[in-house]
Amino acid sequence: MFSTKWYNRDGEVIDTMAANRLLGDPDYKRVALTDITSADDPGIRHRVSTVWLGLDHGYSGGDPVIFETMVFRNGDTADEEWARRYSSEKEAREGHAEIVTVIAATVNHDRIEHLVSWPETS
Repeated sequence: MFSTKWYNRDGEVIDTMAANRLLGDPDYKRVALTDITSADDPGIRHRVSTVWLGLDHGYSGGDPVIFETMVFRNGDTADEEWARRYSSEKEAREGHAEIVTVIAATVNHDRIEHLVSWPETS
């Protein structure tokens, strides 16, 4: 059953106005953001992004699924293989760190950078 309930990062139900306000705050939405740059080719980059979704994406019941981690190769192409969803911010942070660790172990990297915000592109 699809839920249309909104939740804050603590998993508490909130109304649509509060959700819209929080969705407009990039610092609230962003849980973690990490760039992993290849040592062999600096043009190859994996960006690991974990965000608060707010809307429950758990379609089979149980705890609301309100966080998501995605990996973007070279900054723009989402890699569905790495997509993960979580019910708590703690799970989301742990999942983000796990994905960063796995990618860093498989890519000859020279830099892992934990970002504060999504960099502007020109």
